[in-house]
Formats: sequence, structure tokens, C-alpha cells
Amino acid sequence: DGYGDPQGALPLRRAICEYVRQSRSVICTPEQIVVTCGTQQGLYLAAQILLDAGDRAWVEDPAYPGVTALFTTALRDRQMVRVPVGDEGIDVDAGRMMAPDARAAFVTPSHQYPLGMPMSMAQRTALLGWAQAHNAWIVEDDYDSEMRYDGHPFPALQGQDPARVIYLGTFSKVLFPSLRLGYAIVPPALVGAFCGARILMDRHPPNADQYVLAQFMAEGHLARHLRRMRSLYADKRRVVIDAVSRHIAAGLAELQPCDQGMHMVLWLRRGLDDRHIERLAQEAGVSVRALSPMYAVGHGRSGLILGLGGYGDRQVEQAVITLNQLLQTAQNLRR
Repeated sequence: DGYGDPQGALPLRRAICEYVRQSRSVICTPEQIVVTCGTQQGLYLAAQILLDAGDRAWVEDPAYPGVTALFTTALRDRQMVRVPVGDEGIDVDAGRMMAPDARAAFVTPSHQYPLGMPMSMAQRTALLGWAQAHNAWIVEDDYDSEMRYDGHPFPALQGQDPARVIYLGTFSKVLFPSLRLGYAIVPPALVGAFCGARILMDRHPPNADQYVLAQFMAEGHLARHLRRMRSLYADKRRVVIDAVSRHIAAGLAELQPCDQGMHMVLWLRRGLDDRHIERLAQEAGVSVRALSPMYAVGHGRSGLILGLGGYGDRQVEQAVITLNQLLQTAQNLRR
């Protein structure tokens, strides 16, 4: 068999098109879809294509480390402007003040990573207005919008302005990371540039996996799988909330309210170092992730990211008990 289409197998692009149209109100055709090897590749392609040397881009503060790492390593000639995130998502007014001439904004509107809130309609409207006024692009990372447990999710930002938004999705979260398949949905004028850059990177995504996934989706298996996953993760979320409420001492930490996604944020009492707690937890066999490094330098707030998957209920409860002991010890040492 020869090389595949750098844009991705047409049956998979058709299946993705129907899937995002129904589930996320995305407006596109299969010809606008570029199959990627996951969200990280989509982010890299978008940054490389949309930004020239010296251009500035808004990036949320805090943000997904995979995005900030692009600007601090591979794309150091592009300038990252860290725009603070509030209760309604990215603060567009702050972005206008900090860098009104930015060429792009990298955002997670459906479920802000890592804090968890959706971007409000007011901030969405403001962001799209800024992009239109300044001829800028919006890169929408929709990494786990499928996992919503209460009410209906906000539709994708892309559906409000398909000509201005590059939409990134992935199957790593809802199926398994080693699949290495995601997708970018780009305005028609950018398809050629994305395909050209894709050819230079790795030619095309794995062919066989694409056809298998296309059939899996077309036969309705993905939709059924997602229904089961939502139920499973809703239960996991309840277990974590219950364990934290019962076992974490009052005043040491509190959970950030969140009704979607595959992780939760546990804010730590002022003075507790989340990086230190992360190291102690790892030594004790508990997997958590420090939140403060995801902020711009000097802006970090101490917290831990608690994943909802991969562990049984009793394991989760025991991990929370252990975490409470570590927090208690760290707090006592400060006195």
C-alpha cells in the first residue's frame, strides 16, 4: 500500500464531520478536516501556520502545559501573552489591554484547562468580536467536551464563527491515548497550509487505525461508548467529591466546583506548596499533579489536579486519606 492522504482517510473525515455536527454544533465539511496524531500536533500546526516570527498570541493563564511548552521551546520566535482566566473563562478585556494586536488566541472554551469552568456567552462574544476586529484567529481546544454530567454543554465556539476559528478535537481522552488520532477543523483557506505542514512533519496518520475508527463511529459504537463513559465518570466524580468531603480536614483544601471533564481541582490552603505535595504524594503512591506551574511565573496559586479515571473506588478513597495525611504533615511543619 502506498502513502495515505495527508489530510486523513475520507471515511474518517466524513464520520468526524457528522459526529461534531451532531454533538458540538460545529459547522464544517469533510474537506475542512485534517486528521492529526492528537491535539498536541494540532496545536503545533496551528501555531506554526497562523503566527510569523515576532507575532503575539494570547494563551490562557493558567493553561495546558502542552501549549505553553510550544512557545518556550519549538516556537520561541513567537511571543506568548498570558491572559488571566476568571470565573467566566479568559478575560478578553485583559487580553485587549495586554496585546490588542495579537494574531491568535489559544483557548479551551468548553472546559477550561486546568480550572474547569466553561467560557461564558459574554466572554465568547467578546472574544469573537476582538478576533473579527483585529483579523485574528481563535484556536479552540475542545479536548474533553464529551464528559459533561449536568445539563447540556455549550456548543463549540467554532459554530459561532467558522471562518475565524480553528477547532481541535481528540480521541485520546474518550478512547485511549495510544490511538494517536485527533483532528483539526480549519477554514477552507487554511486547509492547504495545514496539509503542507502535515506532510513535512509525518506524512499522514496511521491508515489502518483510521479506517477502523471510521467504521466504529459509523456503526454507532462511539456514541454508545460515550454514554457508558459519561455514566462511569459521573460515578467517579461523585466518589472523589464524597472522599474529599469526608477525609480532607476542613481548612486544608477545597474542591473547585465543576460539572464536567475527567479531572477536578483541589485548591490548597495558602502556604502549602503544591509541588512539594506532588512529590510527597508520588513517593506515597498517589498520583496528583501540581497546578501552580501551569500559571505564568509569579501568578501561580497552589492546587492539585485530581484525575477521575484509572482507579477503583476503594483506591480513590485510600488515596484521599493518604493525601490528607500528607497535607496535615506539611501544615504542621509550617507551624
